Amino acid sequence: MSAVMSPVRQGQPRSKRVWIAGAVVLGVAIAGGAVYLVTSGSSDDAAAGPTYHDTSDECTLVSAALLSRYTPGAQCRRTPTMTLNPDEVTHTPSWTTADSVTHPVSIQVVLRMAAGSPAMYSRAQSSLSDVYQPQLNESKSIEITPAELGSKVQSAVMVSGSPKAIPGRSDARLILRSGNAVVDVVVNDWNGAAASEAAAKAIAADVVANLH
Repeated sequence: MSAVMSPVRQGQPRSKRVWIAGAVVLGVAIAGGAVYLVTSGSSDDAAAGPTYHDTSDECTLVSAALLSRYTPGAQCRRTPTMTLNPDEVTHTPSWTTADSVTHPVSIQVVLRMAAGSPAMYSRAQSSLSDVYQPQLNESKSIEITPAELGSKVQSAVMVSGSPKAIPGRSDARLILRSGNAVVDVVVNDWNGAAASEAAAKAIAADVVANLH
């Protein structure tokens, strides 16, 4: 996960300077091609719903049973992240199968917890359509009933398709908000759109179930 820095012009409000300086996080899915943008939310935009606390181990956000099903044998990779807001918590674990050099299957999770999660979700949703979806062939946007992912989820949306840079691969990316948490799941596999969409849903629901 790499931080994108932009120059700060004199006279910009402090909140905007902070946003530009470091709260823009640009992530690339492990298998390549899945670029997404998640920006900081406003602390004044209070999150309704459950309040979660920092997890002791980000690699437990996805259960062993699901990892065995979708990425058997994959080891958890912890990706360092940067935030300028001490009230925000960010985790970005990922898993990639090592049994195939040309057709690896990967899961990447971005979990962010902050009081401004509604604004964070809204901006991530905009990035989904403006940044991520244009990179896909035969892309489709899928509205998800929050209850499909559990009773604690307030909003959710998913996009799937085949990345233009990697023909034949099936990608799905799902974003949800649950209380003060915004969860972003990217699945890259080779089994068709239906399979990647089902995997993204199952993993997203599992992450929420593992939050406390």
